[in-house]
Amino acid sequence: MNPAITQILTIAGVLLGSAATFVVTTTTERIRWRRTQSARWDDKRLAAYTEYANGVKRMVRLCRRIAETRNLIGSGRPIDLDAAFAELAEAETERALNWETVLLLGDPATITAARAWHEQVWQLERLLREDHPGQGAFVEAYKNAMRLRNDFYACARADLGIASGTLPELTWNSLQPPTDQ
Repeated sequence: MNPAITQILTIAGVLLGSAATFVVTTTTERIRWRRTQSARWDDKRLAAYTEYANGVKRMVRLCRRIAETRNLIGSGRPIDLDAAFAELAEAETERALNWETVLLLGDPATITAARAWHEQVWQLERLLREDHPGQGAFVEAYKNAMRLRNDFYACARADLGIASGTLPELTWNSLQPPTDQ
């Protein structure tokens, strides 16, 4: 074989090998970068969802304590109503701050579920601020808030790729009206 052809084939082989190495390395690095970015944003979304949920749950817990004090649901420890409403306002401020991060990082289904949940919690607060809130209306609003909480968690879990199954059904045993003894 002609030495020039041998050299050209050798050079072509080296160039082809170099090009293949470049393509494989570039593709591998791009996939690694995307995976790292995805994990980074998953961590941030998890933190955003957790902080938001904790803020809303704090509001729900305060509403429940106020309802217990006003004998709308089974009794717990009484709470000073003025202080509780002041704390509820602080909890709403905290929730609103966390909401902004959910809006930035959340997927549309989770944002919709989160909005429905906190708007229902606002309904709880509105009922509790009435002079004589109805026990039935409060219990139904509370149950709806808890259903919407589960909807939020289901959407957040789906967005984060958590596939361990659905959340257990809620029980309402603690919402029995207080009994006169």
